[in-house]
Amino acid sequence: MAMRPSAISYLLGMFLLLLGERMFGAADPFRYALSGLGILLTLVALGMVASKRNAATEAQRPAHAQALLYGGIGVGSLVLYGLSLDSVVDAIGFTDDLPQARYITVVSAIWPIVWLCGTVPFLAVERSLSVSPLLVMPSRIREAAGGGLSMALAIAMLFPLNYLASQHNQRWDFGYFKTARPGNSTQALVSGLDAPVRAYLFFPANTDVREEVRTYFDQLDGVNLDIQFVDHALEPELAKELKVRDNGSVVFARGEGDDLQTESIKIGTEFDKARRRLKKLDADVREALLQLARDKRTVYVTVGHGEFYWDSDTDPLRKLSTFKRVLTAMNFRVKELGLTEGLATEVPEDADVVLVAGPTLPMLEEELAALDTFRAKGGALWILGEPDMIDLSAVLGPVGVSIPSGQTLTSDQNIIPIFRAPRDKTNIVTNKYSTHPSVTTLSRNSDELIILALGAAPVQEEGKVSFKRTVAMRTMADVWSDDGNYSLDAGERRQTYNLLVAASGPAPDAEAEEAEFRVIVMGDATWATDAVLDPRRTPANVQLIADSIAWLAEDEALAGIVESEEDVKIEHSKEGQGLWFYGAAFIVPFGLLGLGLGRIRRRNKGGAA
Repeated sequence: MAMRPSAISYLLGMFLLLLGERMFGAADPFRYALSGLGILLTLVALGMVASKRNAATEAQRPAHAQALLYGGIGVGSLVLYGLSLDSVVDAIGFTDDLPQARYITVVSAIWPIVWLCGTVPFLAVERSLSVSPLLVMPSRIREAAGGGLSMALAIAMLFPLNYLASQHNQRWDFGYFKTARPGNSTQALVSGLDAPVRAYLFFPANTDVREEVRTYFDQLDGVNLDIQFVDHALEPELAKELKVRDNGSVVFARGEGDDLQTESIKIGTEFDKARRRLKKLDADVREALLQLARDKRTVYVTVGHGEFYWDSDTDPLRKLSTFKRVLTAMNFRVKELGLTEGLATEVPEDADVVLVAGPTLPMLEEELAALDTFRAKGGALWILGEPDMIDLSAVLGPVGVSIPSGQTLTSDQNIIPIFRAPRDKTNIVTNKYSTHPSVTTLSRNSDELIILALGAAPVQEEGKVSFKRTVAMRTMADVWSDDGNYSLDAGERRQTYNLLVAASGPAPDAEAEEAEFRVIVMGDATWATDAVLDPRRTPANVQLIADSIAWLAEDEALAGIVESEEDVKIEHSKEGQGLWFYGAAFIVPFGLLGLGLGRIRRRNKGGAA
């Protein structure tokens, strides 16, 4: 006999909820639509059961009440699931990582157990009621509910066992692990140290973490880097001077007495807890050395003209907070530059680089003139354009480039689908780099480092110039310059387009004869936004920041690869991994559920016979 409508509505609702939560991102409207519809269907199912209970006879009501009880438990577990969401955890406002981790662990472990203890008995009772809707036998209902609950608890036992195994299985760990090795960027920093730097490695003898750290530091080679292993318990005075409370830290020190400067990296002494820090050890060491061995330099970012910005309320597709953090980690100050900071008069003297990122509101002629004067005196400009950007010809013209308005680089082949809309055709990728220093690391690793640009405009070379002008990055050959309809129309053709142009030459207005200006012009700013920048998913975009700022600031040690062995989250695409994804998410669980229901049906038929 077919399942009751209430059971069908319940299962369909849970299926849609699972679909919405597993397949779509946190801010995806499809997630809200599917999850909302799923919750609505589960509530409708409970309403159907309640209606059946109210219409049932006195003898039948306890059976329907049990279905309502277990169904309510299953739906109630969704409240616990909601308490585990990132948005709720952030809203709670934990001030310490440990309580937050414990909260997430407890809630994440409880809600699936509660869901099982409600859903399986509910379906078992519903099945019994569908087999005999008129002649309801209390013993059969109790047996079905008890069997379902036992099955749910048996399955639920796997959750704590899995958790305990993950916490205490230290001997049979066949997972991948490797401490990051020194990257060529860190090596260049160590080799270029202009004053002695001491590295104190506070670790007790004969520990696994000490050996991993030793392996890393043994590969660093520099005449001004002195590496010393010390034990906190045996060197209390040194630990006090360096403000080290216990073992498990790496401390870099420069200078003596009142001139002592230190930078610390906390790793830990327990191997399981130190694994994450060891995987990103190279990045931490590089950042510490930059803070210690390099004077801070300043990047000014123009504001007040609708530019891309790092404010918390900014659209992630226009937000530069991650971009700012990358520059800060490279020992740059990042400051605003607008009318109130004197842009209409001149660029501040402490500016090393000025960034202009996709302004959409007109600049004053005086502001444009100040930017060009800064370049002419030997300054470095970093222009990130957009198809809807204002006219910057007063700044771009003197370096022989232009960015046409309203033209977007589009393709239907080498693209990354993000929005599930026609605009995805503007999410182009490329690994076509020249040997110019502004893309030096990208060029050497072009097979692995692929740039993602969203809604870029072409950068055109204009006329002949007396200085050096280089196309450092081009698109793939399948791209066309689109007028906004995402279609290849008559007059539009596929070809390679300039995506990044670098220019440098003698600074005509500089006081020093050897001074030169440096300019990078890229036809996209979205590549540097929070929606795109991710060291694990888009490492090429992050590397482009390092290479570009290293060339603009005339500091080659900032360029180069930073090694990391951090795990990358595995994602299943619908095209390449569809069978595995749907198998793990839906086919296997519902297949097992179907086998269980089939077995119950055969057993009931055998009992009736």
